[in-house]
Amino acid sequence: MGLIVSYDDKFGMPASEIALTSGEHVLLTLHKHGLVIKALARPGENERTLFEAPPDTVAAICASLTGDGPGSKASPLQVLAAVTVQLPDARAVETAFRSAADTI
Repeated sequence: MGLIVSYDDKFGMPASEIALTSGEHVLLTLHKHGLVIKALARPGENERTLFEAPPDTVAAICASLTGDGPGSKASPLQVLAAVTVQLPDARAVETAFRSAADTI
């Protein structure tokens, strides 16, 4: 399982950096246009965007992951980080979120 390196959903744009078990780091950022997940740069590899989605898609993904309706106490970033930290590498993150968005 990965490790949440940083997490902030109280100030500014909600964001979380996660170190995956592969050693790759991903950054989840929520903003008014939705969600962006990036694989952060590391030696020999540039930063790259793994997934982007508008707010309605992000809300649907979170709802499907929690099974909760609008009254859920978990923030969207909590839900997304909890799922992402369980994925082994950036490719799995990209695949999981693209698959989830495709089913909506």
